[in-house]
Amino acid sequence: MDWWNVLIFGVIPILTVAIIFVVKRNLLWISPIISTTLAFITYTIALTPTITEIFNNNEWRGFFILAMIMQLGIAVAITVIAYFVAYILKRKK
Repeated sequence: MDWWNVLIFGVIPILTVAIIFVVKRNLLWISPIISTTLAFITYTIALTPTITEIFNNNEWRGFFILAMIMQLGIAVAITVIAYFVAYILKRKK
């Protein structure tokens, strides 16, 4: 597993949700968008020298779209878990 795989599918979504959870829970809904944007930037830096290579080659384009959908799904799942934790913490007060 390469460093960018761990970063895109693990570190970025978890850190984004955790930081927004601690700083401002009302804006937790925006964490998947921020996470996917950061993953897009990391993906383009790590794999290709130019973004045009991704969209001119069908193999790269398919992998890129699949990777972004998977990353968004992971970020949404972590955000849902954070919403449940926030609900439980709010309910106990």
